Amino acid sequence: MTPAAQLDLLVMGGTRFMGRAVVEAALVRGHRVTVVHRGSHAADFSAPVAEVLGDRSDPATLAALAARADAFDAVVDLSAYSEEQTRALARTLPGVPRFVHVSTGAVYAPQPTFPWREDGPEGPAPLWGAYAAEKLACERALRSLRAGDGRVTWALRLPYVLGPRNYAPREEFVLNRLLDGAELLLPGGGAALIQFVHVAQVGAVAVALAERPAAPGFVPLNVATRELVSLAGFVELCASVAGVAARTRAVGGGPTGDGSAVFDAANCVFPFPNDSYVLDLARLESLGLTVPELSVRAMIADAHAALLADPARRVWSRTSAEEGVS
Repeated sequence: MTPAAQLDLLVMGGTRFMGRAVVEAALVRGHRVTVVHRGSHAADFSAPVAEVLGDRSDPATLAALAARADAFDAVVDLSAYSEEQTRALARTLPGVPRFVHVSTGAVYAPQPTFPWREDGPEGPAPLWGAYAAEKLACERALRSLRAGDGRVTWALRLPYVLGPRNYAPREEFVLNRLLDGAELLLPGGGAALIQFVHVAQVGAVAVALAERPAAPGFVPLNVATRELVSLAGFVELCASVAGVAARTRAVGGGPTGDGSAVFDAANCVFPFPNDSYVLDLARLESLGLTVPELSVRAMIADAHAALLADPARRVWSRTSAEEGVS
């Protein structure tokens, strides 16, 4: 990759998972990074970063950022989960040339044909409840607040993100049960096809967008790998990586497996609903921003190695949703 001009990059929520990946990708590229976080996780990166300890809902934190507003070339926002959070930051940094908002494919209205294009109907997807509704509201707030004047806003619409120490422990949900010989429950048999992206791929693309010359407008962008895997196939890949046999059982209860209308990642039968989720990648490829190659099996192997290295994450119990359908 061609060396980039050094940027001053602001990362909102940079000490966990995707945030860490963005910061490390920026440091590798030689950028100066400021991380805004609440201090609940150490900012132990491979090179020094500036830190702003605080919360985006705190006026004092926003005032500290406003005082440096002209210093930032780009912002990557990983911690906006409500319209008000997004509006507060956009108003605090109105002139930043490049704004990368980490969004989700759950902002699309479910369609019967795949893949879903960025210019397709917006939802939000009912299966994802308030999370999808608020993420779509975040996008719409940025679209209205950052119009024109040579500024660009990228909305990264992601599928399921995988990687070590995932704060949505999807791989660990499956791997822990497999390693302990427990049965896995598959909603509807797990035939739905889903798409993934690795945390390091998200970091690489987010930084690449922060480096791109600003072109006016709001640009939604699907970011994923092309490989598709069914829920049942995901279990088989995990079992292959772990070197064990899988025990699965198909259950009813709609896409969530327990009859719930909204998928709850914190209390689920299986860590993905049985609902196909495939994003179109033509725009990503037209920009020359295809994600670095990595198979879903390799993503799982990465998480498996991290899981075995951290005994605390090998402690698990059945969710109440699982208990309710067992």
